[in-house]
Amino acid sequence: MTPLTCEQAITRFFGYLDRALRGEELQDLEAHLAQCLACCDKLAFSKQIDDFIKRRLPDQPPPEGLVARVRRALDRAGGEA
Repeated sequence: MTPLTCEQAITRFFGYLDRALRGEELQDLEAHLAQCLACCDKLAFSKQIDDFIKRRLPDQPPPEGLVARVRRALDRAGGEA
């Protein structure tokens, strides 16, 4: 198992929140989170965004481009870790 970088961990957040990660991918992320407080904070923020969107748009897909914009913002934030 190769440790994840913060950038790699951040790209897995929404899959983690949606419970879509399995096996080694899930284990790698959980191992990273166990050691990286900065990514734990970013995951908590990602969860807030995810919850907000799900509450506002429960039966609709997010507006076009929103997911890409959020991921780009998280990618930029990951570079600051």
